[in-house]
Amino acid sequence: MDTETDWTKHYRLVAGMYAMRGSDILILERAAGMMQGFWSVPGGHVDPGETPQQAAVRELFEEAGIAPTGSVWLVATVPLKGYGTDLLSLRYACECDAGEVRLSHEHSGAAWIDPLVYRATHLSDQAEAQWAQSAAEDAFNVRSSRDGLDAFLHWCEHMR
Repeated sequence: MDTETDWTKHYRLVAGMYAMRGSDILILERAAGMMQGFWSVPGGHVDPGETPQQAAVRELFEEAGIAPTGSVWLVATVPLKGYGTDLLSLRYACECDAGEVRLSHEHSGAAWIDPLVYRATHLSDQAEAQWAQSAAEDAFNVRSSRDGLDAFLHWCEHMR
């Protein structure tokens, strides 16, 4: 079994948020570190003593300065690679109908974007190939993020 599909390994738990405003989601551009320049949903490590859902809400506020204006739903599980370890990102979705985005130092850009446009640009096969030039891990993360977005889109069609 290849290591990308071996779920018996230990993963570091992280959480992310598909913050929705109308039909758009919020994406942030990484300013430095792992995958600098990549546009992704807000997210980060689950701190000791908090649930993944609490972490997703906290990271949304820390990274973008906004908070959910309604319920928060678990919509996807996304394996990632970074910081020298395997990560498992629990991805949540919420409405964020209020507040202006205020970026943290971790990000250099923010955009509310149609998820299908995000998929076709930042998560496309071409984007994956471009990230593969810097590292195989980065291409894996683009592919996994695309799979997570597809799960979110499926949830939107059937549950929202």
